[in-house]
Amino acid sequence: MKIILFLVVFGISQLTQAQTLILTEQQLNQRLNASLNKEYPFTLGDWLSADMRLQQIAMTLGQPEADKVRVSGKLWIQLAQPDTRYNWLLDGNFSARPRYDNQQGALFLDEFELLEYRLENSSQPKASMFMPYLLQGLAQYLSRYPVYVLDEADPLQAQIKQRLVRLEVQPGRLILQGSD
Repeated sequence: MKIILFLVVFGISQLTQAQTLILTEQQLNQRLNASLNKEYPFTLGDWLSADMRLQQIAMTLGQPEADKVRVSGKLWIQLAQPDTRYNWLLDGNFSARPRYDNQQGALFLDEFELLEYRLENSSQPKASMFMPYLLQGLAQYLSRYPVYVLDEADPLQAQIKQRLVRLEVQPGRLILQGSD
């Protein structure tokens, strides 16, 4: 009787076993750099326009906060006012929380928090005046573009896209778990 009960429980547990996809920092960084290395225009009415380009983006998963992602990178900024132009290179670090979108089957970053930034080639005091606007625009930009999109041609990723149950950030990896 115990053997039959064991086999029944074992069989049920095998049927309900979750499918797991593990994404490494390297995989996410490659995709992120490929998709975000483009110009992003930002405007505030007629008095301010900027073209921004992200480069050398790197994500660190689960460190120092277990459920967050640290994003670092360089941001080239060309800012224009009606009578003045500025060129700045910003080196910055953000903290963000990953979010999964069911409809798109994609991972996004949300809840950006600026940890630190440094202007590398600027002695212009005007930069500090514009930074809050530019950094807010950057956070909006990053939250619109997915970090990773599940591939429906891959059976495991297609299953996870249909039934994601858990998203977990661990040091060095992101775990997506779906149910059968």
